[in-house]
Amino acid sequence: MSTAAPTTRPAMPQAPRPAASAGSGAGSVPSIDPIKLFKKYFWLLVLATIIGGAVGVGSYLALRKFLPRYDAVTLFKVSPPQTNSTQLAEDKSQDKEPLERFMSTQAQIMVSDKVLDKAVHSPGLINEATTWISQFRDASGAIAYPDAVRELQETVSARPIPKSEFVRLTMSYKKANDAAVINRQITQAYMDELKNDRGDSRAELRESMQSRVKSLNEDIERNSRERDRIITENNLESLDSRMSEAYAALTNAVDSLAAIQNSITSYTTQQEEYQRILASPGGIVYPEDIRSMAEQDPIVMQTKNTLQTLEAQDRSFEKQDLGLNHPARKALRAQIDGIREELEVTRERIMSTAFNSQLDQIRRVLLQLRAQEAEQLNSIDEDKDRLNELAKLQQEIREYDRKIEKLGERLADTQAALDELVDVSQLKSADRVSIYQYAKIPDKMAFPDPKIIIPAGVVLVLGLTVGLVLLREVLDQRIKGPADVAMIPRTPILGMIPIASEDPSRPERPETAFLDRPTGIMAESIRQLRVAATKKMQQAGHRSLLVVPATPQSGATTFVTNLSEACARADMKTLVLDANLRRPRIHTLFNLEASPGLVDVLAGACELDDAICSTDNPNLDVMTVGSGEHRMFERIVTDPMGQLLTRLEAKYDIVILDTAPAIVAGDAVGLANRCGATVLVARAMAEKRGTIARLKSELSDTRAEFLGVMINAVRPSAGGYFRRNIRAAHAYQQRSKKSAKA
Repeated sequence: MSTAAPTTRPAMPQAPRPAASAGSGAGSVPSIDPIKLFKKYFWLLVLATIIGGAVGVGSYLALRKFLPRYDAVTLFKVSPPQTNSTQLAEDKSQDKEPLERFMSTQAQIMVSDKVLDKAVHSPGLINEATTWISQFRDASGAIAYPDAVRELQETVSARPIPKSEFVRLTMSYKKANDAAVINRQITQAYMDELKNDRGDSRAELRESMQSRVKSLNEDIERNSRERDRIITENNLESLDSRMSEAYAALTNAVDSLAAIQNSITSYTTQQEEYQRILASPGGIVYPEDIRSMAEQDPIVMQTKNTLQTLEAQDRSFEKQDLGLNHPARKALRAQIDGIREELEVTRERIMSTAFNSQLDQIRRVLLQLRAQEAEQLNSIDEDKDRLNELAKLQQEIREYDRKIEKLGERLADTQAALDELVDVSQLKSADRVSIYQYAKIPDKMAFPDPKIIIPAGVVLVLGLTVGLVLLREVLDQRIKGPADVAMIPRTPILGMIPIASEDPSRPERPETAFLDRPTGIMAESIRQLRVAATKKMQQAGHRSLLVVPATPQSGATTFVTNLSEACARADMKTLVLDANLRRPRIHTLFNLEASPGLVDVLAGACELDDAICSTDNPNLDVMTVGSGEHRMFERIVTDPMGQLLTRLEAKYDIVILDTAPAIVAGDAVGLANRCGATVLVARAMAEKRGTIARLKSELSDTRAEFLGVMINAVRPSAGGYFRRNIRAAHAYQQRSKKSAKA
């Protein structure tokens, strides 16, 4: 028993948990196991197969009596086209596409109004197909030929046989003799029409080809005249040589332009270097070539000679031991210094004059080169225009040459075809369509065919039955087992309990199945649910569990009584709290008085310890609903209820609350805001997915943790493994009991 200090429970949720919308679960399409479905509806499918067979046989007999049909067939053989006088008709190397197109055309001619009308007017059909023609005679005996032709359009068909050289002409009628007679008359009408049209068509083809030859000759002559006009007007008799000259001129101009541009680049670089020398802040430093030229100037050389003479005389005075202050040497030294200054001035003047002269010369050369560049560019443009004009004229001439060549080829082909047509028309093998097999009187019905009608009846009825079964399975929204709950998004499954009738231990009352039959299947399912629920509650620290029935008769009270017994047997101090103020049952199941109880404690009419009742199990206590005069529905959703639960959680390991169905009362949502965890109980084959999804969403939005859905009274389905598992588990339990006794 816990000794934790009681705390006041908040009345409203602080952070609702996210939940899936009810609509998403309700609209899900269930997955279908075909094997399971087949086993479930096996006998229905067998019955549908038998009924389908009977429907097929009945349909066959009825159609045989009232709508029989005989098919009279004529086969035509179509030969490949013979394009020259030496080609054999049996040549198999012909292209199949023209042959297939020709066969399709002939098939349409066979059932054309013109051929059918000629067949209807034939005396053979009128005299021999008496039954068929009688339906078109009026009271005076006259025949309505347009009606007869329209009837033939419905009953006569002609189509090429794929991958062959045959065309099949079929006449269908209820009388075998009339079908054969009509087919023969249509065949004769078609062959007469083909024979009459053959000569006319060949004559028309010959005239058309002759006209084509004449037209091609005129086109060739017109294009030749136009070509000659272009050559004459532009003096293009030697077009290739003129284009070569223009190309050579353009090449020379481009080379000259490149040389000029290279010179411009060189002189521009030299000019920039001279301008840099002029702008130098430390003074002009003349190039070596300017300095060398200045040194070679006559005036500079003469001055240098004079300076050398004076310096020689100065050295002579020095050898005579004349000091620097001697008047003669002093005068000589002054003269030397003057000559030197004169030499520097003369050299600077000469270099400046030469430098400026060279710079002016560079500028003049650049002007000349740029003028030559512009002139050369104009010349290149003129050469390009001339070359393009010649190329365009050459292209036009070549285009006319190609046209004349193609027209010549077409003229040669057309003339050859015309010559061959004249030769081929004289051959007997030119008749491409021949009768391979005449229509015989059919000795077997074409319709109905028992091999088709009877299986079709089976397939129709069986398919309709399967469709209705699938539709029923898809539209069925009821909860049948965990798989249906799993289709609701984000909805956990806590577990399930099988229906009591499937438990081999046969518990007398489902509400006390755990106590009465502890080795039964229901008891084992309760144990599994106890483990799943208590594990989640212990991990989150919850001690109160609200069991919420989805609808009346969901079995929540049964789950509460069995779960409480299972928890008590597991040495958990357990309290069952009856919070169903509308239809309380807990006190009757435990053979207790209804009061004092929960509502009396909330109303202050009794103490908590007085309202708690003990049971035969020392770990299991019960708090009944209380007296009727205090059963106000609002009491269980007030703060005192939260405080009461806090006190009970401090006293018991687990408090299990039973409440009214969520679909008919809002008590469950109010209580959920004061409990630690909730479980939603759904009865199999009673609740729908949409209802469970909506209730799950409401419970998830409360303070309590939603542990999952418990499916109650689950029935084994045909083709499933649930019943087999139940029997196997029961047999195992029985063997265990026998072993224990032994």
